[in-house]
Amino acid sequence: MPDILDTAAWPIVHYTMPNHVPAAEAGRHIAAFDALLARGEPYALIFSGAELPQDSKHFMTLYARWGKQHFAEQKRLCRGAIRVEPDVRKRESFWRKAMLYLMSSRAPYPYRIVATLPEANALARTWMAGDGDKPAGH
Repeated sequence: MPDILDTAAWPIVHYTMPNHVPAAEAGRHIAAFDALLARGEPYALIFSGAELPQDSKHFMTLYARWGKQHFAEQKRLCRGAIRVEPDVRKRESFWRKAMLYLMSSRAPYPYRIVATLPEANALARTWMAGDGDKPAGH
């Protein structure tokens, strides 16, 4: 089975959101996020793929719980998350939803939406260098 999180370009981590996470696989996805935090090192996260997995209630329940339980760790370690969406209409839709999320105070880190992976990588490197919304030592 392929890795859930691609850490080959550490400290830039890539997560391709699947279209569906079967209940039997949900724990494996959460364990990958646990392992990411267990490293105890700052990172930037790049998302691509589905907006959210469909028909994946168990995963979504675990993912929401995990996010709440690890809010402080995410805030301390994650320099930001970047969503890659080439389609301009989807990007605008994601941004409207992201603004509501960011204004809700439930966001533990900065979040941006860009059109291309090179844009995402450039922003992630900026965040890791401390030249963005969150300083490197934050």
